[in-house]
Amino acid sequence: MNKTKIYQKTFDCIKIDPNQLTKKRLTFNELDAKPPTKSELVWLCFNYLLLVFWSLIILFPVISLLIASFNVNNPRVATVTPFKFGFDNLFYLFKYRNVDQLTAEAVSALREKNSSTFNLFGTEYILDPQTRSYFGDWYKNTLYIAGFTALISTVAVALNAYAYSRFKFAGSKHSLTIIMLIQMIPATSSLIVLYIIVQLGTDIKVSPIIMLVLIYSGGAIAGNTFMVKSYLDTISSELDDSAKIDGCNNWGLFFKILLPVIRPALIMVALWSFLIPFTDILLPSLVLPNQQDKTLASGLQLFLSNQQDLQAGAYTMGTLLASLPAFVLFMYLQRYIIGGLSDGAVKG
Repeated sequence: MNKTKIYQKTFDCIKIDPNQLTKKRLTFNELDAKPPTKSELVWLCFNYLLLVFWSLIILFPVISLLIASFNVNNPRVATVTPFKFGFDNLFYLFKYRNVDQLTAEAVSALREKNSSTFNLFGTEYILDPQTRSYFGDWYKNTLYIAGFTALISTVAVALNAYAYSRFKFAGSKHSLTIIMLIQMIPATSSLIVLYIIVQLGTDIKVSPIIMLVLIYSGGAIAGNTFMVKSYLDTISSELDDSAKIDGCNNWGLFFKILLPVIRPALIMVALWSFLIPFTDILLPSLVLPNQQDKTLASGLQLFLSNQQDLQAGAYTMGTLLASLPAFVLFMYLQRYIIGGLSDGAVKG
């Protein structure tokens, strides 16, 4: 007898008719969890209200900065109200002034010099070479310093951390102790020494901008080496032994095995090093006397230094534009940081 016929009746019994399937909404009585009590609902609402309130506190400075940047009601003061939308603060950064805010004599003098003009939404803007703004140069200098600082510090930190974590050599423990002690020294106490270093570089015809790159890189290397070294210490040495059995040398072990694992830590080192020139104002103000050579942090301060020609609106707009590189980098590299952490967990 055919086995199919023997079990056919059983198959017919367990066959499910799709037409008999009905969708049913689950209620609290049909779930394992008990329905929330009134006190639990009140506590849940309180938590949500607390989160909303905290979010407003965090977003308030950002929203205020955004509104003040486009508020042209009074460019001398960074205010939120009364609000008048315009692009005067933005174009002031690039030496263009609103014709309506200049005197007739000043406009006539600029037109006689054949200053370029353009019209945007019914507002005429004219180029004023006397404007105290070198925003384009400041932005270029800051990106130059930040990029090379991030590159030099990331490469040096990766190699130093690998050497301290995987090799034992004379003076390794003592040098790590020195690195920790260096981090305890306040940054402001070293300004005089750093100024002397920059002056020595100037005497041998080295640009102060290049000296800033070296100073920022040295400061980033000292602290981040200890952090990445601690990160490497958490990776089992059995991974090294397996790679060496497969024929990897020390460089192959670093580039093929360990470097992908420590990638999230190196990305954070690069980001922190990149942001140093955007946030430091003391050292650039001290060693960069020329206005065109300043960074964004020290250059934007000029808009607030002259009480007779305050440009607080331009200052807020410049601050907003200065935050764009950090925002873009964090949004773009976030997936690599999370992906690197998960990859490291699997490989470790």
